[in-house]
Formats: sequence, C-alpha cells, structure tokens
Amino acid sequence: MRKIVRRQPLDRSRDRSIAAILAVAALAVPSVAVADEGIYCVRVPPGQSIRLKVPPSDPNEPAPIIVDQIGPDVGGVGVALLGAPEAGGTALIGDASAVIRTVSPSEAPELPSDPVVAVTITVPDQAPAGATVNLTSGGGGLSDSGALASTCEADVAGQFGAATPPAVSISDVLPGGGVLPAGTRVAVVGTGFQPDAQVLIEGVTLASTSWVDSSRIEVVTAVDMQLDARMVSVTNPDLTSATAYASLRATNLGESAIPLLAATEAIFPARTRSSAVFAAPGTGTFFALALQNPGPDDSIVSIELWDAEAGSPVASATLTLPSLTKVSREVSELFPGVIPGGGSVLAVTATVPVQMLGISGNENDGSVTPVLPALATP
Repeated sequence: MRKIVRRQPLDRSRDRSIAAILAVAALAVPSVAVADEGIYCVRVPPGQSIRLKVPPSDPNEPAPIIVDQIGPDVGGVGVALLGAPEAGGTALIGDASAVIRTVSPSEAPELPSDPVVAVTITVPDQAPAGATVNLTSGGGGLSDSGALASTCEADVAGQFGAATPPAVSISDVLPGGGVLPAGTRVAVVGTGFQPDAQVLIEGVTLASTSWVDSSRIEVVTAVDMQLDARMVSVTNPDLTSATAYASLRATNLGESAIPLLAATEAIFPARTRSSAVFAAPGTGTFFALALQNPGPDDSIVSIELWDAEAGSPVASATLTLPSLTKVSREVSELFPGVIPGGGSVLAVTATVPVQMLGISGNENDGSVTPVLPALATP
C-alpha cells in the first residue's frame, strides 16, 4: 500500500537541517568494489552448491566481480557480505551470470573497510558431470573453494572429466536469514550428514541439535540473533565437513518497471536502520531505493524527496513492508509525476528498523552501483 503526497516548502529551521545533512552526504559515500584476480575454473558437482570467498583487493583500482557460467545453466547465484554489517552491494543477474559490486563505509576516505564476498552457485541436478563455472575479475585471490578450483586452461572441461560429488555438502539453511528470537528452529539441508554430526552457526549459541536423516539436521537457537551472512558448518564424526553462508530470501513485493533495476538483486547491509538519508549520485540515468524487512513485524516506511537546491521537500510516499519482504523502486516510481532536480536527496524513516540500500543505474552502459546512506541512525 502506497500513498503519495506533494509537499510544500517548510520553515527555514528545517531548511538549515537538511543543508547540514547535504554537507555530510557529500563526504560520506565512498564507493569501493572488491574483486578477484584472474579466471578460475570450478568443477560442477550436479545438484550441489559451489561456495567461493573473495577477499578485498586494492581499493584504488576497484573492479566488479563477474560470475560467469561455462557449462550448464546455473540454478542460482547467492551473494553474502561477510564481516562487514554496514557494507552493501548489487548483483546484476544476466543469463547464467552475475556482475557484483560492493560498497563499504570508512572512517576516512584513505582507509576503506572492505567486506569479503561469499558467492554461492547453485547447480541443477541435470548438470553434466565435468562442466565448469568461471569466476573472473581483477585484484585478490580465492579461498574456500577446496580442490575444485584451479586456473583455467584450454578445453578445461574435457581435462577435468567426471566431477566427484563431495562426501558432505550443505544445499540450504532454512530460514535463510532474518531476525530470529531465541527458540527458533533452523534446518540445515544437504547430503552426507552422519548421526552425531555437529552443527555450528557463527557467533550463535545453540540450545539443541537433532539429526533427522542424512539430508537434514535441525537446531534450536538459544539466543536472539540475526542469521544473515553467518557461516553455518556441519562436521561429521569422521571429520568430513561442509560450510555455507546464510542469506535471507525475502519475498519480492513486485519487480520494478525499469528492466535494469528489475534484473538487479540488492545485497543489503546486515544492519537494520530506522532512518537514513540517501544523496543521489550526479552520474547515472536513474536512482532507486531498495528496502528489506528481516524482522517479524511489519514496518511502515516513509520517504521524502528533497530538492537540494531549494533545500525543501517536494514529495513524500509511504510503503508498507511486511515481515520478510523486500522492494526496489526508482525515484519516478515512488513519486509519479514528480521530476527530481539535480542532487536530489531521499530521507527515509521506518516504524520498525529495516535494511536500506541505494542503487544508481546507468542504462547507457548497463551497469548498476550500490550506494550507502549518506547519514544513517540505528
């Protein structure tokens, strides 16, 4: 449910407040991408998942991460940002590929704090053995890829031959994310789980662990926690093990009418906020706001569009964001009939804290870039 209201200029004290916000906004949005050096080929285990961690690269020469499929159609690409609750990103999803960009806040422009990107590639059951998937870009190194990863060579699929399925693997964590109260049951789904296998969820105390069968283990949390981007591991008595990274799969409240935005998955900062201010970049052809509610309660989100030159709000909109839902909308979709001026600002408030991210799109070159709040409060 959305309500749009045109606004008249307010008093000068409010004008001075937004002017101060605009001054902060100009300094607080460093855009840093993380990347991996070279091309790596990864053997595909049919019906399983491939997980790779990409550490940060030189922030002075940022490059996007490109996940590109060579053999079968990839069943899905999931991305989590590890160890950086304030960081966000975008994944532009194409035909069996994804272009991932990230952005991190920093205490000073010369000292960026970059996240590590965990890329999970889901492989359909019908994938032919020996097919490969590529991870390409420009800057750091791969980890957590095990013996499946190697540098690419000519006719690599033929050289690999049949891929041997792992002894144990995790294909899903249910629920994949969200804010969970103590006593929540979390299911780890996969293959090769042995009786008495141990489950660990990073930073979370578990009240109990129950082995259901070789494909499912259930645990009950002992504390309130947010599951998003946490590492989940299963270790069998024979010491075979597997890891995964939890990622919330919220219900989309409908796609944007802008094709480039509709093809973009927002990688939300793990931290939720009750208010934030986004300064639209001067470059690009559109600017959008992405919102996600990982909590158990509905949130009413109010959005004001400010004219930077006039120093006053020109329009407002209200969105209802139910529990475990998300939405991405461009400024023209939030405020139909309103033409924003240069340097527009979005002021966002939520009755229940939600995850927030700005998305700058360039339809001329088909690229999208994540934008963090210029000013935000928990």
